[in-house]
This record gives sequence, structure tokens and C-alpha cells, in this order.
Amino acid sequence: MKRVIFQLPSPFIEKIKRIYPSSYPRILESFCQKKLHTFRINYLKIDLSKLRKELQKEKIRYRELSWPKGSFVLHSNLRELQRSYIYQKGFIYVQNISSMIPPILLSPQKGEKILDMCAAPGAKTTQIASLVADNAQIVAVEKIRTRFYKLLANLKIQGTNCVKPLLIDGIRIRNKFPDYFDKILLDAPCSCEGLFYVNNPHSFKYWKERKVKEMVHKQKKLLSSAIYALKEGGILVYSTCTFSPEENEEVIDWALKKFEGNIRVVPISIPLKNVRRGLERWRDKYFSPQLELCLRIIPNRFMEGFFIAKLMKE
Repeated sequence: MKRVIFQLPSPFIEKIKRIYPSSYPRILESFCQKKLHTFRINYLKIDLSKLRKELQKEKIRYRELSWPKGSFVLHSNLRELQRSYIYQKGFIYVQNISSMIPPILLSPQKGEKILDMCAAPGAKTTQIASLVADNAQIVAVEKIRTRFYKLLANLKIQGTNCVKPLLIDGIRIRNKFPDYFDKILLDAPCSCEGLFYVNNPHSFKYWKERKVKEMVHKQKKLLSSAIYALKEGGILVYSTCTFSPEENEEVIDWALKKFEGNIRVVPISIPLKNVRRGLERWRDKYFSPQLELCLRIIPNRFMEGFFIAKLMKE
């Protein structure tokens, strides 16, 4: 294992070892490599066949992935892509592959009422709009003003017309839209452990167990609000880009107990090898067996660490 790994907080390293006892060396090594950039198509402005031709015309080097459909690993320089009219006209969106998966698992359909609860900067919001061909009632919520303006800019570039952006705290959604949405995406604020990079100390210098606990408090309030805003029979996808079970399985287990009999975990599967099932135990806590139905995405050369749970309101 590379010595630079030990620049990461030692309690975090020990936590990764406990979560992934057999594969932790590979996961820790992933923090030494800068992720390759990835991007996806924006179906609102172009189809796959034309996008391939335009990429070739612009001499952008890439590898197209078989899943998710319409996603690419960039082999050219990112600035080269950003200078191209393909990027500037919003034909594509630069987004990590792991981040593309929660909207896909949400399975948004035309005509539905859909909420993106922590929407800025707009990657997942615009992806949902692209998947439903701009034919749904999408509400995008962001509480931080500077991030809200970034969301507005990306909605404009990507050409979405079906999104209603709201500058409010997601915690207030339960009162503003009770039992309203068919689908809700809660990509929750988290400790962002999946984004750690040893050559960028700013990506992890803030990390402490206390920070994790602060995030858990926010996540529970947001998830509770989301469940109240979800219709009966509606689907909610909860995701984070972090590894800590306190922010993942423990939050879902808490919700299952708080809303006992009203929500359940829905099985999910994706055609990737770098996945693990959710934990049923962490330290001295045992979770509901339903947590085994959740997914953990293991980081690799172009994917960040992610946690995803899919819930249905009974």
C-alpha cells in the first residue's frame, strides 16, 4: 500500500478496513488516483448517433460504456472538451458515473410529479429531465443561494423547461407538498468520503467523526421530510457519496423504524461488478434485514464510492 495513503485520517482508514475487510487495500489505493472524467448525453438536445459523430468531428477521445446507456469515459483533456461547442451548447453533462445511477434507479416516467430534493448544481435534475424527454413536473430544491444560481445556469444550458426550481430548505418540503410526489430523489448532503484524493488535502482535511454525526442529523430530517412528501405507492431513492454506515444503512434503518409499516426497501440491481450489498450490522448495531437490499458502489478508476437505497411508501 502506498505510504501517501496514511495522509488520510487514521480513524477513516480504520473504518474502511472494518467496512471492507477483504477489499480495503484496493479501495484505499483508489484515493491515490485522480478519477478519469466521465460524461453523459443530454437527450433533450441530441441523440446518441449524432453525438458520436460530433465527438469524432471535434476530435474528442472517449470510451463509450455499455451501461449506463449514453455514458462515456473521457480520454481527451477536460478543458479540450469544455472548449467544444458540444459542451457549451449543453449536448452533454460532465458527471461521474456513480452519480448517474440514482436517477436511473428512480426510473422517472413521463407525466410524473418528481422532486430532486438537494438539486444543485443540477447534474441529477437535468438527467431526470433528459430521461423523461422534458415531459414531467419536476421540482428542484436548493437552499444555498449561490448554489441555486448554479442550478439555474445548468437548467438553462441543458435546455430543460419542465423543472420548477425552488430556493428553500428541503426540510420544508413536507409542509409545502404533503403526499404529493410520485418519485423523489434525495442525494443527501454527506461527509463526501467518496471524493477523497490524497493529493488534494482540502478534500479530506475537514473530516472528523463529529462531522459524520452532523451529517446524520441533517440526513434524517431531510429523509423524514421526503417521506411525508411522497405519495402512497411512490418511490424514493436515497443516495450519498460516502462510506460511513452511520450516514447510509443507519439512516435507512432509522427511517424504517420511524415509519414502520409505511415504507419498505425495494430490491435493486445494476449490471456492474464493483458493487456490494448493504451492511446488516455495524459495530454493535444490527440493522433490518432489508438493508441487504441496498447497494454500495466500490470506487474504481472512473467511479466514486456511493451508497444507494430505494424505498417505497406503502
